[in-house]
Amino acid sequence: MSTPSRIVGLDVARGLAIIGMIIVHMASLLWSTKVIMNGVPSALFAVIAGTTLMVIGRNYSFDTLLRLIVRGSVVLLLGLALLPVGGQIQVVLVVMGMTMIIVSWVPPLNVWWKMALFAAASAAATFRYAPYTLPQIYPLLAWIAYFIGGMLLYEVYVKCFVTGSERRKSTSWVVTGVSLVVVAIGMYFRFQMNVPGWLRFTGHTGVLGEILLSVAASAVILHVCLLVGEKAPKLSFPVAAMGSMSLTVYMLHVLTAYYWQHNVALHSTLSAGGFVVFFLVVSALWKHFVGQGPVERLVATIITTAIPAGRRAHK
Repeated sequence: MSTPSRIVGLDVARGLAIIGMIIVHMASLLWSTKVIMNGVPSALFAVIAGTTLMVIGRNYSFDTLLRLIVRGSVVLLLGLALLPVGGQIQVVLVVMGMTMIIVSWVPPLNVWWKMALFAAASAAATFRYAPYTLPQIYPLLAWIAYFIGGMLLYEVYVKCFVTGSERRKSTSWVVTGVSLVVVAIGMYFRFQMNVPGWLRFTGHTGVLGEILLSVAASAVILHVCLLVGEKAPKLSFPVAAMGSMSLTVYMLHVLTAYYWQHNVALHSTLSAGGFVVFFLVVSALWKHFVGQGPVERLVATIITTAIPAGRRAHK
């Protein structure tokens, strides 16, 4: 059975990641809230991107590889274009595009190879970043692990919702249960000081603890979002609409936040909430009346122009 071109739950999860990043970037948060949220929205964005690559590559071919490389290159260039106006925001699209290019060959591998690659990427990231005491903004090796972790979550959750297999549903609930335990342990240790450098769960450290916590949290969020998207698609429509045009909204967020934080308020919870509502309304209206987001349409046009043989397969 083929996977539908748009999976509402995936869009909802992607939308939540964007909302989380807006809040982290702009809101005036309590210290404890900052500790809890630090790095989670961007990691969720990366994990869901890995899951999305599996959807794009469901009928994998050499053209698919080229399309993923072109997609990653365009995202990378968009990120580089945003860097001068990033201001207080570390632009995530640069590492997003780089990682997409690096893992573009992974989707057709079987699940055991993906698990081996996830373990290898996590080990390499831990070895590389454990000696650092200061946060790493977007540690590339950890992002490779996030993307591959997202591909594994596709096997656990998305295939379950597509096939309706009871066995897969049971597996997905077991994985969610284990993930909840990992999240609880990880969040507890985020507030503890005496944690070995290789096992830190703190955001933007890029080591084993953070990787496991981020993928586990993403698993729980993805499962809930897929359920909500299936059972209440109309209720979740604004968030799904935002997620379906995440590149457009993210770029608008960076541009508007640059002006706002330089001229109005550096950190304001009210402002953050206002921007979230604004982007939800604009996304919902655009999705309803126009359809595909403008940046997403641009990326799709570039891909189909660069790889003409992929016109029919690319959406």
